[in-house]
Amino acid sequence: MEGFNLNDVISEEYRKKLEWATNDMPWGGAVLGSVPRILKYATDHGCKSILDYGSGKSDFLNSLNAEFPDHGLQINQYEPGRPELAGDPIVSDMSICVDVLEHIEPEKLDAVLDHIYAKTNKIFYFKVCLVASHGTFPDGTNLHLIIEDKDFWLDKLSKYYTLEDLHFTDAHVWGLAIKK
Repeated sequence: MEGFNLNDVISEEYRKKLEWATNDMPWGGAVLGSVPRILKYATDHGCKSILDYGSGKSDFLNSLNAEFPDHGLQINQYEPGRPELAGDPIVSDMSICVDVLEHIEPEKLDAVLDHIYAKTNKIFYFKVCLVASHGTFPDGTNLHLIIEDKDFWLDKLSKYYTLEDLHFTDAHVWGLAIKK
């Protein structure tokens, strides 16, 4: 995405909220159960690098290194709530978003999806929560800014990707997306 501007994908006001949440809340960890699946997808599709888009407290990187120390992948991170990871990430073979997309400002969602697409060479693993969070920001706003059903997310993502290996529960949709 040429001319990337952080303001295209997140407002400064919301970035500050995410910085607070990343530093002061016990959130994150949703990716932990997905690490073996993500590694299998990466291996099956010949990926050499993974972009963790919305990496939070680096749970994916830390878990991958602990569980699979010889994985051989370059892990890149983008996290607007951490100034050191808030710059425009490099393009990677695979991108992942696990319990991230529901946290996007609704008016920025299309720009975020465009950004992820531009930063992904091959495949995208996503997991999206479909229900309200149990937590809120100090102003009372639910942590999940977008609460939509699976069809909303599948429609959005199918504009960019061929969707495979889809899974559904009442609270989540997840799967593999192959770049078109």
